[in-house]
Amino acid sequence: MPRGSSRTKKVSSTTLNCYLTEKDFGRNKINKDNMGIAGATNEVAALKEAVSAAERSAAAERAEREKQEARVAEVRQELQALMEKHESLERDSKTRESELASALESAKSAKAEAHKALQEVEDVKKIAAGKAFFMQSKHVNVNYLTLTRIRSSPGAFADLPRSASDAAAFYRGEEGSSTEKVFWSQYAEAGHPVPPSDQLKQLVELHKVAEEAMKGLIVRLWPGQAMPGSYFGLVRRLVDACPWVEVIKRSACIEGARRALARTKVHWGRLDAEKLLTDPPPPGKEYRTPEMYYKTVLKGARDIADECPRNVIFE
Repeated sequence: MPRGSSRTKKVSSTTLNCYLTEKDFGRNKINKDNMGIAGATNEVAALKEAVSAAERSAAAERAEREKQEARVAEVRQELQALMEKHESLERDSKTRESELASALESAKSAKAEAHKALQEVEDVKKIAAGKAFFMQSKHVNVNYLTLTRIRSSPGAFADLPRSASDAAAFYRGEEGSSTEKVFWSQYAEAGHPVPPSDQLKQLVELHKVAEEAMKGLIVRLWPGQAMPGSYFGLVRRLVDACPWVEVIKRSACIEGARRALARTKVHWGRLDAEKLLTDPPPPGKEYRTPEMYYKTVLKGARDIADECPRNVIFE
């Protein structure tokens, strides 16, 4: 074999070996790459699974947290409702306590009023029977001192049956129907003792009649003056009636004489009214007295009286 031919074979053999070596290296590299890709794929899958698990866990935790928050809100509402109910029960309890206290106070007051009314009824029975009874009054001073005195009124109600009978007869004679007539008609001919309560009613009605009479008299005696505002005030005003009547009578005399003397001076201007009353009659006329002319001047006196006003008062 020629020398060049062996060299060619040797080169070819080396080239082939290199080629085969590179081919094996490439195959190995591909295999290695393929193994790397497979590992990366597995890691990605594992990571995805971990992320999914984490998301599932987070979702579960979020759902559990929302559930717990909802439960907390529910418990808070329940607690709020319990607190409101407790406060309402406390208010109701206080209200009931207040109502109970008021009811107890009212019961005590009613009991005291009933006892007082019963005592008054007993006193009225004693008064009607003319027996001694206790009268309690309050003396108005710095302190209110209760003064207890024994009172006796054997004749306090003695006139009441007669007054009731007179009132019944008076209103029975009136025409028409009135409250007073109906009231007194039931006592017109009472054949049985009148109960103390009815006697008090009779006294009240008689006081009404007396009050109206006193008011009418006060209006006539004191025209233009304010009317007293109480029954006691009416009585106190009438205490001064007699002196005041004397003042009115004297004023009427003065006014009548003044008008008569004034008319006399119209005809005799030089007439001295004082001398006319104090000087004796003219000489030879000593027998003349004012009483001799009373009848003849009465008509003129009446005419003057008709002219006199009724509201002239000479203090």
